[in-house]
Amino acid sequence: MAYATIEELASALNKRVTPEMETALQVCLDAAAREIDHEVDWTQPPRTVDDAGDLALLNRVNLARGVEWWKANDAAFGVIGFDQTGALRAPTDGFKRHAGSLLPLKEQWPIA
Repeated sequence: MAYATIEELASALNKRVTPEMETALQVCLDAAAREIDHEVDWTQPPRTVDDAGDLALLNRVNLARGVEWWKANDAAFGVIGFDQTGALRAPTDGFKRHAGSLLPLKEQWPIA
């Protein structure tokens, strides 16, 4: 279950929700939420989050990653830009930079 709405994602993308976009927006949020759930590794998923700060953090990470999923098609083969900027390499760290934001919610840690 996503931690943000398709309306919030559309707003973050400076777009309006249309019936044609609804499924694609939801897929981006669901993919990001799955990454979040994997990273926090809650002991008894699905966990109910009631703390406003935790909800805000989950919402922000879900939206930030959802935007990246939405724009992933524009960075085919890891390259963006061309006509105005030349070829620019897209970031390749995937979810890693978001994982740091989720540290306050992480419940389980791997044995090193």
